[in-house]
Amino acid sequence: MAQSIIDFSASSTRDSDEVQEMFCEHCDKHDKQYVPAEGFCEECFEYLCGTCLKFHKRYMVSHTIKDKDNMPQDFCLEKCSVHQDELIKFYCQACKKFACTECKTQVHGNCSMVSHLPVLVPGIENSQEIKELTENLDIFMKDLENTEKHLKINMKYVALQETKILDTVKKKKKEILSVFDKHQRDIIQNFEKKIEETLQNLKEEKKEKIDKLQKNQRKLEKLLNDEENEIKRKIEIIKKKDKKVLQTIIEETSKMKTKLNSISTKLAHHQSTDRRCQLFVAMKKGQEIIEQMKPDADKQCKNNSIHYYKVECKASEQNITNLQDCDKFFIYQEKHESEVPRTASYYIDIKSTCDFLSSLCLLKKDCLLICNNNYSKLIIFKDMAVSTTTYNTIDLPSNPQAVAKVDNNKVAITFSDLGIIKLITFSKCITVTNTEDIKVGVDCRGVAYSNNKLIVSYTTRPATVKILDMSGKVLKTFGKDHNGKYLFAHPHYLTISANNTVIYVSDLGNNCVIGLTFDGKVKAIYKDDQLLWPHQLTVDRSGAVFVCGSLSHNIHQLSSDLTKVKIVTDEEQGIKSPAGVAYCQNNNRLYVSHSADHIKVYDLSLE
Repeated sequence: MAQSIIDFSASSTRDSDEVQEMFCEHCDKHDKQYVPAEGFCEECFEYLCGTCLKFHKRYMVSHTIKDKDNMPQDFCLEKCSVHQDELIKFYCQACKKFACTECKTQVHGNCSMVSHLPVLVPGIENSQEIKELTENLDIFMKDLENTEKHLKINMKYVALQETKILDTVKKKKKEILSVFDKHQRDIIQNFEKKIEETLQNLKEEKKEKIDKLQKNQRKLEKLLNDEENEIKRKIEIIKKKDKKVLQTIIEETSKMKTKLNSISTKLAHHQSTDRRCQLFVAMKKGQEIIEQMKPDADKQCKNNSIHYYKVECKASEQNITNLQDCDKFFIYQEKHESEVPRTASYYIDIKSTCDFLSSLCLLKKDCLLICNNNYSKLIIFKDMAVSTTTYNTIDLPSNPQAVAKVDNNKVAITFSDLGIIKLITFSKCITVTNTEDIKVGVDCRGVAYSNNKLIVSYTTRPATVKILDMSGKVLKTFGKDHNGKYLFAHPHYLTISANNTVIYVSDLGNNCVIGLTFDGKVKAIYKDDQLLWPHQLTVDRSGAVFVCGSLSHNIHQLSSDLTKVKIVTDEEQGIKSPAGVAYCQNNNRLYVSHSADHIKVYDLSLE
């Protein structure tokens, strides 16, 4: 029979600072009396009072008895969730379950790794396991706080967006009415001049014209008011939906934080009172609760999004003829989050002692890897939250071209002259545990990873992009469009869309960014006079694309369909020859290598 999971927030045990000694289990179980224990049977694993101990020695002559001074002092007072009258005494390391005496016999009779708790707990308060649990609690809490931070931004943006759109409508409405009013006054004035010349003939015509103009004006005002109200209605519906979703996430996040705080409080309490058995129980149950909560936390983070929309005025030429003929003035459109402009707020600028920094890659939050192109090194900032001056380097066999994350502990680096991709695997403490070379052919440049496949660009004429399996076998090759025209001049860097359906390629030779499907179809091409020598590009969690303009000294933000959103930073903000760029989803930051030996970090927010 499996033990049920105990939630710390509802746990009911005899854990109390007032209980300083173990009691007789026989008296507690059979007589419901509390009698201090005077000894311990090593075969029965039971604490006994003086009276019960006397009978036990008489009838269990072969059993080993420890007196009060020598009996185990690390005891657990928590009752078994299955056998309510039995204390938890054992832990099965194979099943990862706690057990009382009954559970040990009935459930774990064939298990070879069932241990008495006092055997397991010495030194547990200083163990690596309790340290890792405490660290996981802190990391988990910070992730939830980041989610809350993004929630606050979205809540604020919901109201801000409504205000901006409605202000735009009011402004345009006022402009339209003003133009109409001006034209009306001009016409009236012209007729008044004519009236002076032929007053009698023009009086009726003047009245007729004025009536018609006023009728048209009332019609126009009604049309504008109706459109304004319709836009308000649509915005209100979307706003209510967004607020409902965000409020649900806020409530669920708050519940999870309460549980995490309960676990932390429990652990701290047992650590401070030297109750090792209780600490061990709390530690194991805390780990189990965290594992159960993680999927829900990921779900809330994924659901933490809102609708985005825009309103455009159709009446670009505002003259009286156009205004009278127009039957609709405003177009309401929902838009993808990647189309919302980002503001890049300066966070920190890191000066490296190594120059010629090119491609960047985030292995995990605050762990930044940088290719040092001219000196054949990989620079590793293990934890930028702790230090931005301390880093390690790894010697590489040649000049690296590009680096990309493969999974949570592995990266791929291209070496153009050697014709290989080197896979480097790291441990949790960011030390190299394994390397593997994959032959992919000379002139390999950019690299990206998706669904257990490598996507690699080549500058050999004619330039191509290839999809390879993890052994280097070519699965697909893209080099021409549907008309047979060559697609690329110098494709140097690659990245994959947020939904893993589009390959984005920065082409230095054509000064453009190309979006391809995994079947090689061209979805979109971005080309702009303000983008020169596009280098590395990256994608944020919404699908927005950020690309470095190395010669134009700027970073462009593009939508997921490669339409220009804005230039998020340029030379006026201190960017010079940006080459590498990487996005961190955990803290919503953009890392940019520029000026050959600097790393600039920006906090991104919705504009």
